[in-house]
Amino acid sequence: MGQRSKGALRACLEAAAHATTDECIYLDQHKGFRPRGTVNGRRTTASRAVWTIRHSDPGEQHVLHSCNGGSGETGCINIRHMYLGDDPQNSADKIAAGRSNRGTRHGNHKLTGQQVAEIRRRYRPRGRNGNSGRALAAEFGVSPTCITHVVTGKRWDWLK
Repeated sequence: MGQRSKGALRACLEAAAHATTDECIYLDQHKGFRPRGTVNGRRTTASRAVWTIRHSDPGEQHVLHSCNGGSGETGCINIRHMYLGDDPQNSADKIAAGRSNRGTRHGNHKLTGQQVAEIRRRYRPRGRNGNSGRALAAEFGVSPTCITHVVTGKRWDWLK
């Protein structure tokens, strides 16, 4: 990135840090990936850079977005849409906005939501009718531990 484009990016970040509009503000040239910027010599996400310009470095806290357009590929950087949160809030925000990679969106998933529901419906702790954790694990091609995590809610807990 040349010196001129760095200056243009900094100007966009400054403008977003002092926004007076309630509309989402996007960095068009950064469509398709999370926008990044540099503040105080540190490369960071554009939203974190905007927060730092306006308020100071948020430290360990996450910069979250009330518009749910702030993370991922869209990258809203309007300061009026930002607030600080901790890890659990950040995770809940990702889930609410549909940006979580849980379930079948996770690259290592082995079960579908339909299979999870079937396992929970059929599981019997004592294995009556062949529905023990071991039998179900063999049938669905997963480990008995996976079946235990499914039926206890340690995994796929959002599916009730």
